[in-house]
Amino acid sequence: MTARHGAEGGEGNLSAEARWALVEPFLGRVALWDVELRSLGEMREGVRQAQAAGVGVIGSFHDFERTPSAEVLEGAAGMAEATGLAAVKVATFLQGAEDLATLVRFAGKERRARVSVMGMGALGPVSRLALAKCGSVLNYGFLGANGNAPGQWPARRLKAVLAEL
Repeated sequence: MTARHGAEGGEGNLSAEARWALVEPFLGRVALWDVELRSLGEMREGVRQAQAAGVGVIGSFHDFERTPSAEVLEGAAGMAEATGLAAVKVATFLQGAEDLATLVRFAGKERRARVSVMGMGALGPVSRLALAKCGSVLNYGFLGANGNAPGQWPARRLKAVLAEL
């Protein structure tokens, strides 16, 4: 589950306290909580409570305009590792093949923290398939009529196509 920060796709531009109030009642019913790396400081107590309750915490990083350098992505992974998170999730906008190559290299690198990596934009659909086969541990498929980022697959279709690969 997640209650996303407004700068990373969340609706309503809610404070950390308001987002935690949405998450906390569900701690006994979820396996994973996705919290933005930018929010770890202000959500520190919530992260501690979630981990104590046996909920895996995923630190996420979104860039809806571009794919940052490998150094920035490695910094995100390092922050997740230093905080003892279950995984780091990276979702970036792909402007071309080199951006996809950056994400493939990031997904395939050996590290302590597990990674979930996906691209958005015109190359988003193919990136989600390729990255799933390159070490990305989670993927996102939407339920309902529309996704909330360019390049997302409908969940059922994504599951079926991944099973074919």
